[in-house]
Amino acid sequence: MTSETKRKIEHIVPVIFAFLLRYFTTWQALLFAFVGIMYGLFLSKIFVKEAFREHEQQRGFSFGKLIYGAMVFVLILLFSKKMHVVAGAWAIMSLGDGCSNLFGKAYGHKKLPWNPEKSWIGSAAFVFFGGLGAAILMWWVNLNPSQTPLAWHHFLITAFLTSFIAAGVESLPLKIDDNITVPLAAGLFLYATTLVKWEHLRHAHSIFAAFGITVSFGLLAYYLKAVSKSGLIVGIVLGTGIYLCLGFRGFLILFTFFSLGSWSSRHKYAWKASQGIAQENKGRRGSKHALAKGGVGFVMAVLALLTDTPEIFTVAFVAAFATATFDTISSELGQIYGKRPVLITTMRPAPAGTDGAISAEGTILGALSAAFIGTEAYALQLITLQATAIVILASFIGTTVESILGATMERRKWISNEVVNFINISTGAGTSLFLAKACL
Repeated sequence: MTSETKRKIEHIVPVIFAFLLRYFTTWQALLFAFVGIMYGLFLSKIFVKEAFREHEQQRGFSFGKLIYGAMVFVLILLFSKKMHVVAGAWAIMSLGDGCSNLFGKAYGHKKLPWNPEKSWIGSAAFVFFGGLGAAILMWWVNLNPSQTPLAWHHFLITAFLTSFIAAGVESLPLKIDDNITVPLAAGLFLYATTLVKWEHLRHAHSIFAAFGITVSFGLLAYYLKAVSKSGLIVGIVLGTGIYLCLGFRGFLILFTFFSLGSWSSRHKYAWKASQGIAQENKGRRGSKHALAKGGVGFVMAVLALLTDTPEIFTVAFVAAFATATFDTISSELGQIYGKRPVLITTMRPAPAGTDGAISAEGTILGALSAAFIGTEAYALQLITLQATAIVILASFIGTTVESILGATMERRKWISNEVVNFINISTGAGTSLFLAKACL
């Protein structure tokens, strides 16, 4: 048995202990996860040291195993009141990710076009084993009398859908440990399914109007060379979904963000290109840009339609696009009009276009653009006047986080710009959810 195989088997085996979640209280489960962290930090080197990579042998512990235990701990903290969510995310992290590597190494000759380090067979194994394991574990843990009883087909459908989404996240060429991205994506999606009430689908807007209007605007954007083919396809999917959930008013928020972003990217493009700070592909947005900038807003729109608290998630929807607009405008226009850009972590002067660099002019322009999005949403009667203030504040917080990540992690090439954008917008939407729930 090779060291790599042994590593993956060791990755899969701990999920057996997830069956105990049915009997644990929250504190007992946290203590159990803490033991897992201690195993990764101190004991794994005793039992499987020969399976350590060279840098792990020098360090004396496995960072991957440490993160594994830490993420189980985080899942329990986040979703302690819905322990079947913890079980499902744990199973997908362990079985899905582990089997993906095992099958990918053995049979993964045909690679994914967007990530040559991943294979089709590996991703298929991820979905199958992760989904099957999650369905069984969630059903088992839900037998606990303290959990709200759910039908078995609910677990089967949500488990495989979640596994499919997590497999997509795992396949992306991100410079973040899979033991972080996979369980977080799986846990958050599973938790979202517990909020969904499918009977609210009757409130969805016309699919024909949604598709027709989105395709029309998408083709116009493609004709104007504002999006690439991949950006057009993803944009149509996101736009159609947003229109279905929030109608033409929600679509107008998306359209305003896209128009402002496209204009700012092309504004004085020749000068930015001469300085080496221009948007790639002459400002055309591709699929990765569409997902990074619009994915969070799309999810918030879906939750606004399918939950019992549409007003809260509508605020988060507006905040997501206000944050995306704040980031784009402050970056694109700040590079041009910013007189004294500084690095946010040191406040020392930095060249225009430096990751994490900010300027007073760029920040003001970004804040004004976020305020414009919030005011538009208020005028369209999507949100209240008080919620407009929440949107502006949340977008400022999200963009500040983006600048800090840019100055630290992105500059070191640990994460890509798209990942930073996703975290930025998620922070803005998440902050608005918290504030809206507390204040509205």
